[in-house]
Amino acid sequence: MNDIYAQNLPPEALGDPSAQAADPTVQLPVCQKILTADLSGDFSLPDYQPEIKRLLRISVSTLPPERYFAGDSMDLEGSLDYFALYMGNDNQLYCAPLSTEYHMTLPLSEERDRDRDRGRTAYGLSPLDGDLTCSCDISVDPVSGRVTAPRRLNIKSRVKADVKMYGTCALSPDTSKELSPASIERLTAKAETARLYRAVGTPLDLQDDMILSPSDGGDVRVICAEGQVMVGEALAGQGTVTCRGDVLLKLTLCPSEVGDGEEVLPTVTTRRIPFSQLIEVPGVTPECACCAHGACSELSVELEEGHLHTELSVIMEVLSQRNESSTYTKDLYSTRKETSCTYTEYPTRHAMGCFNGNFTLSDSLPLTELNIHPATRVVDVTAVAYPEDLSADPEKRRCILTGRCHVHAILFREGEYATTEMDFPFRYEKDGCLPEGFDDKWLLTYDGNIKVMTCRARMDGERIGVDAEIGVALRVSVNDTLTSLSSVTYGEDVTRNRGEYVICYPSSEDTLWSVAKRYHAPMTVLSAANSISVPESADAEGCLAGVDYLIV
Repeated sequence: MNDIYAQNLPPEALGDPSAQAADPTVQLPVCQKILTADLSGDFSLPDYQPEIKRLLRISVSTLPPERYFAGDSMDLEGSLDYFALYMGNDNQLYCAPLSTEYHMTLPLSEERDRDRDRGRTAYGLSPLDGDLTCSCDISVDPVSGRVTAPRRLNIKSRVKADVKMYGTCALSPDTSKELSPASIERLTAKAETARLYRAVGTPLDLQDDMILSPSDGGDVRVICAEGQVMVGEALAGQGTVTCRGDVLLKLTLCPSEVGDGEEVLPTVTTRRIPFSQLIEVPGVTPECACCAHGACSELSVELEEGHLHTELSVIMEVLSQRNESSTYTKDLYSTRKETSCTYTEYPTRHAMGCFNGNFTLSDSLPLTELNIHPATRVVDVTAVAYPEDLSADPEKRRCILTGRCHVHAILFREGEYATTEMDFPFRYEKDGCLPEGFDDKWLLTYDGNIKVMTCRARMDGERIGVDAEIGVALRVSVNDTLTSLSSVTYGEDVTRNRGEYVICYPSSEDTLWSVAKRYHAPMTVLSAANSISVPESADAEGCLAGVDYLIV
């Protein structure tokens, strides 16, 4: 990969006592784990809710979890908002909003022990002792519910957290106190590594007013109100990210009064509420790539004179990344003392990009496959997207995201409600999101948020069709490694006889650096004595090609 390559200091600096390699602080992956929490609890309906005759669906929404670092662990805490849609004893639809909390712990003791084994704590800053940044993608498996009493539900769900932890670390050991800098020769290398920034915005309050049609007579009942946040763009500034998009508000309505025996199906209305928010993200610069996603909270809809008044809050989470080039010590030796070095291989990341996007999934299934009668009508539909793989098309610098969309539909026929579930594959292609020179041997990794914003189903002859709009907020990177000097031990003095010349016949594996280190020779002296210019990478393979011998 081109993001890591060796480069020694310029020849004029190699013998300069003041020339010390930079001690860069880079952001390295600390760990990546999938945490799960199984939730089960009994919920009572509010007093104003009718009794449950039949439970039809439980959808779920979640906000970005809170993160707490304490000692050798990190705690994740958050809440799930359930929306239980059911048929009451009057055969009308109702929705009960319910909430529960979850808690997960990520132990870091194993990572700290591994870090101590590397010897990092003796020479430099351990990633786990520096600033920690955590990205966390929350997903919820399909929720199951069971009616245990006329006004009581038992709900089970599983929360999954895809946690990626990053910490800042100083790669190069400090050797300035042990020997004079004039006796130290360093081989430095450049690493281009990704740095992640994350922030959650303050709640953004929004309002909307929907004027009711004269045919409604201002007499409607809101069965259910749900909102999805679709981000159109996330633009980086100096320490800020500007997010723009729409809240897609879905209102399920019906007349407030229905006569006995009258068959009136609910109607679904969607509204778009535009928003823009400036979120502070310390460290971000205009060169950073960004993506953002959000969720609705505190959603309420009130019937007022001739219109529906909606109030809600939007919670935005921003992820931003860029590549940083830094110089670190790859190898080192003393011209005066025997030198023993140890090295550590570190996992690193190379940022490919961040982006927001959306696409439409349109597909259908035969009614016979789902055992649905052709006279059935679709009342409502919801869907959840499950990403499975991210691949690349280097020729078009394209990312290809594949997965499946799980659809849940509520149906109505002959006075009875029923449900059905469907799965459809999806494929999303984003052109131009990979850098020039992308190598198809590199393995892409990603995290982010993929969510179905709107979904509708239609009866199409002998098939049922589904149209879903899916929003994507994705951060893409490539995993790599770099090997850095991690500790140095100095031994006995190097003895030399005055006026002595040593002739070295380099092997095919030798480099200018390996010869200089073997004989404890200053690089400037070795290159001058042999009329060899120091190459860009003194340890590059073949840098001594054509050289029969060296005077050391």
